[in-house]
Amino acid sequence: MPSPSPLPGITPAPTDTAAAPVLVAVQSVTMVYKVGRIAVRALDNVSFTVRPGEFVSIIGQSGSGKSTLLHILGGLLKPTSGSVILDGQDLAAVSDQERTAIRRQKIGIVFQRFNLFPTLSAEGNLRLAEQIRGVNGQDPTHRRELLRLLNLEQRLHHKPLELSGGEQQRVAVARALINRPKLLLADEPTGNLDSENSRIVLDMLRQLNRELHQTVIIITHNPEAAAIGTRIISMRDGKIIADQPNNPR
Repeated sequence: MPSPSPLPGITPAPTDTAAAPVLVAVQSVTMVYKVGRIAVRALDNVSFTVRPGEFVSIIGQSGSGKSTLLHILGGLLKPTSGSVILDGQDLAAVSDQERTAIRRQKIGIVFQRFNLFPTLSAEGNLRLAEQIRGVNGQDPTHRRELLRLLNLEQRLHHKPLELSGGEQQRVAVARALINRPKLLLADEPTGNLDSENSRIVLDMLRQLNRELHQTVIIITHNPEAAAIGTRIISMRDGKIIADQPNNPR
C-alpha cells in the first residue's frame, strides 16, 4: 500500500509529542455497573494522559476494563466518577447532547464489526457519515482523498458484501476520519480479520500516525497488534498495571 500524503485541511501535530500540550486527560475515572444487587467495578481509579500525535495501545484480556474505557473516551458512556478532558472539554461533565456534539466534531471511532450500511457503496457510507457529522456531503475532495490514502479508490462503488474484510475495515477507518478528528479510537480493529488483512490494517493505522501525526488509541487483547503503538498501557481488573513507551518495528 502506498505511503499516505497529507489530507486537505489537516495540520500535522508536533512530531515531538513530549513537548505537545495534552489532548486527552483521564483523571481518576471509575465505572461501576449494577448487576442485580451486585456492584461490578469495571474501571477503578484510572488516570493517564495522551498528547497529540501519540499512538497508544491499550491491552488487556476480556474483563480488564479496556472496552469500557474506550467507550468512555469516545463519549459513548459517562463514568460513575472522574473526568475525561478532551481538547479542553470534560466529556464526563457535559450533557448527553453536548457529548454527542463533541464526539461528532472531535472523535472518530472504528468498531470491530465494521458497522457499514450494506445497501450503500464505500463512497455512500462516507457520504452518510458526512451528513451525520453536519458536512452535508459537500466535501468530495476530502472523501476521495481518504479512499486514495487507504488504497480504496478502485472500490469506490462497491458495497460491503463485495469487499474483503480488510477492505471493509479500511472503509470503516475512512468513515471515522471523515470529520478530521483530533482523536481516532479503534476497538479491536483486527478482531474479525485474518492475519494478512490484520497486517494491512495495522500498517495503515501506523502510517496514519507516522505520516499525518493522527492521534490514535487502539484497544486489543493481541500483543502483536498492541506492538505497533508507540506506547502500551496494560490493564487488568479495571486498573492500569503498566504504562510504558514502545519502539515499534
